[in-house]
Amino acid sequence: MNNVLYEVSPSFSLEFLIIPAILLIFVCLFPLILKKTAEEKGTPIPKEGLIFIRVFCLCGALFVFFLSAVAFIFQFNMYNKIVGAYNRGEYLTVEGYVENFHLERKSYETFDINGVEFSYSDYNLHTGYNNTKSHGGVITGDGQHLKIKYVFFNETYGNIIMCIEEIRE
Repeated sequence: MNNVLYEVSPSFSLEFLIIPAILLIFVCLFPLILKKTAEEKGTPIPKEGLIFIRVFCLCGALFVFFLSAVAFIFQFNMYNKIVGAYNRGEYLTVEGYVENFHLERKSYETFDINGVEFSYSDYNLHTGYNNTKSHGGVITGDGQHLKIKYVFFNETYGNIIMCIEEIRE
């Protein structure tokens, strides 16, 4: 019996929106912090300065919101394509031994099985497997006998791993 080491999550994660959310909160609170600091020092900000700060922060908030919306749309689209393909059984499968396993750059691993190349990084927040060995990943090195279900997403992301099974001999 094979041991499933990883399977793509059926739930959509919003973890990639944490940084924009923090930035948005800071941008919204920035005018209040400036005003309070100036009042505590006894040098109130002129009305024109407050208007400029508010407009600047509003533009910053709109920019962060726009980028977050674009990121959300892209991530949700990627999630739907990958998880949808997995649920419909529209994926490729390769079985064999891990070869050419190595770390490229910081936290970026590559390997191949029977000529099919895979690469991933802990710092790529996308649907599919992206957990390197140094951060507790299940792919540990050359010679590991695996069955991988994957889909080719595009030239940038390449083969996205949906399921990893360890073949017991």
